[in-house]
Amino acid sequence: MKKIRILFVCTYHGGRSKIAELFAHHHASDQVEAQSACFDPGTLGELPRGIMAEVGIELPAEGPASVFDLYKSGAPFDYVVTLCNQATTEQCPIFMTNVDVLYAKAAQVIPWSISDFQSLEGTPELRKKGARLIRDKIHFEVLALIKNIGVMRKSGCTTAATSVGTTI
Repeated sequence: MKKIRILFVCTYHGGRSKIAELFAHHHASDQVEAQSACFDPGTLGELPRGIMAEVGIELPAEGPASVFDLYKSGAPFDYVVTLCNQATTEQCPIFMTNVDVLYAKAAQVIPWSISDFQSLEGTPELRKKGARLIRDKIHFEVLALIKNIGVMRKSGCTTAATSVGTTI
């Protein structure tokens, strides 16, 4: 059976897209080939890595590749999911236009409005709470996506509680 290919793309260093890739792999790696990319490759921070460790998934320090490099490689995708919060970033319209130019003819582009970890402010505990909400929203969206495209969750997935009571 041919796997469905999904690319998750976000702005900045790629924390959100890498988290989405890892959740897709966790729940449906037998039916989905997920990859992540970003517009500004770099190292992922301790905050997103820490909140993923809380649910038993290791987020590597190295962020995903540049979306432009991935596009140049010619890798085909069935779905391209963008993770950008249009309400809080001026980069979002430029980001969305670039993704459409690169992928709209070859894949279905699906926009998700997901806040960026860099937008979190306040005490370390408040930032961690906000990061958990971002992680949980990405998790919810990934589960909805794999259900909507007709993919069944893997049986035997390890279950861990998240801050809003969902399971992975």
